[in-house]
Amino acid sequence: MWHQGNVNHITGDVHFMSIFLSRRKTILTIHDCATLERLSGWKYWMFRFFWYWLPAKRAAAITVISESAKRELLKHLGKGNWPIIIIPDFVSPEFKFSRKSFDSTCPVILQVGTTENKNIERVAVALRGLCCKLVIIGKLTSKQYVALEENEIFFENHYGISRKSVIDHYRKCDLVMFASLYEGFGLPILEGQAIGRPVITSNCYSMPEVGGEGAYYVDPYDEESIRNAVNSIFESKSLVEKLVEAGLKNVRQYKISVIAAKYAELYRYIHRVDEKASK
Repeated sequence: MWHQGNVNHITGDVHFMSIFLSRRKTILTIHDCATLERLSGWKYWMFRFFWYWLPAKRAAAITVISESAKRELLKHLGKGNWPIIIIPDFVSPEFKFSRKSFDSTCPVILQVGTTENKNIERVAVALRGLCCKLVIIGKLTSKQYVALEENEIFFENHYGISRKSVIDHYRKCDLVMFASLYEGFGLPILEGQAIGRPVITSNCYSMPEVGGEGAYYVDPYDEESIRNAVNSIFESKSLVEKLVEAGLKNVRQYKISVIAAKYAELYRYIHRVDEKASK
């Protein structure tokens, strides 16, 4: 048996560790089921059993980061009285409000992330012909690069940069674009809101839950929906102000102190239950 603390909390992609720990003392955090969504056949069933179902059986509590993630997890775990608790991610205090007048002549749109689900190709189509600059953080694939070039998008690409540089890009932008196809949570939504920028994001998975009333929601599979959202924000100062104000209000519930208190309460509960069972 491995060294046991009063509470063992598994937070990384090492779910299998719960097999070697005391069930009564163990909390397992599962961020999403993205890998399971991509697998099929025997690979799916093997990964499901060793990375999700068995570790979940060996946990006193399972935490997920959104209601969407909970629904997705239950779909894969199947029937059972699973002890799932929703505790969202927090937005880092590094992301502080930074006032900026919206540049209506050539707005800067910030796109954070370049993995396939980030939807770069459709965003490129949506922005075609619009006077703006797209700043992309994350290494572009050749397919994404071609899409940006074919749609004549004025863009910058940055990757391998420091966290400070990332935050600076948030401060310099006029709008945060996050029309993702899939997210277990979606931190860039909150980061954009915390800085004080209007955010465009998707109307699916966890994103409406995370963004609350402080985001403009689009169908990420529909380039026209994305384009209409961009034009609406470009053309309406009052809409920008409304989204910024609602975003700043929404992000308060994701402060690190609020989220830490939720985990502390869960730790105390698990410890009390373990002590009672040990007597």
